[in-house]
Amino acid sequence: MTESAAEVLIEVRDVGKVFANGVVGLKQVSMTVRRGEVVCIIGPSGSGKSTLLRTLNALETITSGEIQVLGQSVHGGKANLNRLRTHVGMVFQSFNLFPHKTALENLMLAPRVVGKVATSELRERCQALLAKVGLADKADAHPAQLSGGQQQRVAIARALAMQPDIMLFDEPTSALDPEKVNEVLDVMKVLAREGMTMCVVTHEMGFARAVADRVVFMEAGEIVYEDRPEPFFEAPRSERLKAFLGQVLK
Repeated sequence: MTESAAEVLIEVRDVGKVFANGVVGLKQVSMTVRRGEVVCIIGPSGSGKSTLLRTLNALETITSGEIQVLGQSVHGGKANLNRLRTHVGMVFQSFNLFPHKTALENLMLAPRVVGKVATSELRERCQALLAKVGLADKADAHPAQLSGGQQQRVAIARALAMQPDIMLFDEPTSALDPEKVNEVLDVMKVLAREGMTMCVVTHEMGFARAVADRVVFMEAGEIVYEDRPEPFFEAPRSERLKAFLGQVLK
């Protein structure tokens, strides 16, 4: 299927966000993400990257514009957010695992409560997901017994347990020790190869270059530039992006 024919799963139209303190988070942002695409969003701190990502499943409200995910308005009065979030998995930088539950219990909780999946079927599915992220032997471990990289891989498996159509990653490696970063990125690379639709806010330029179909550069609440990885990194037509890459790629 060509990119133009692929189904649009996320459509952001002229979205603005002003916080209660008057700070402008997003300015007339527009973006589309098609089925099977991996879009990486980069930019300096405070540029609106995480704010944009969090508006996609209504963790942040918007002030103006419209967002549609899977053909449904996210911020309209009739939005069914519980249903939406079963189709959109999210992985945060701080893991957000339940500390009193084992890795396997963390995975099983949402599908059991929300999806009403039979326990026997669910246990098998979740054990397979732990194996997928390289943690088959950690099913009975609690988060405190796991490294940061292992906790983040459990968090990814937990999001996958709902069998989402879209995965959102908000700087998933920023809280990890440097030696633990690759074990998380490797799991994300597998998801990309398998065709998962992904939006990734990241500081990992090598990952964006290797995996993204499109890279988006944000600054001051706006999308300044976007392109395919090769021209984005090798021949950007934005002076501001050149300056940013000159700093982060040193």
